[in-house]
Amino acid sequence: MELIFFWLILGIVVALIAKSKGRNPGLWFLYGFLIWPVALVHVLLASRTGDEQSPDSPAAGRVPCPFCAELVKPQARVCPHCRRDLTGFLSG
Repeated sequence: MELIFFWLILGIVVALIAKSKGRNPGLWFLYGFLIWPVALVHVLLASRTGDEQSPDSPAAGRVPCPFCAELVKPQARVCPHCRRDLTGFLSG
């Protein structure tokens, strides 16, 4: 009985860490309850999720093409995806 309680607590710990990193706590609880040693290491090494982009991201500073909606540099004259002329559409 104590062993099951111990595994539940460790599953909750894994889920709380996962939630703080923006991940699904329900799935991580199940993962942590079943194989907590692996899940604990995994969640500690996992990066945060989020919609924010880092400045080093390839999409940082890009704008959507008005024709195909793919991300392009603001200075682009021609969209590299749809090959449409962007002169006058993008500021930059």
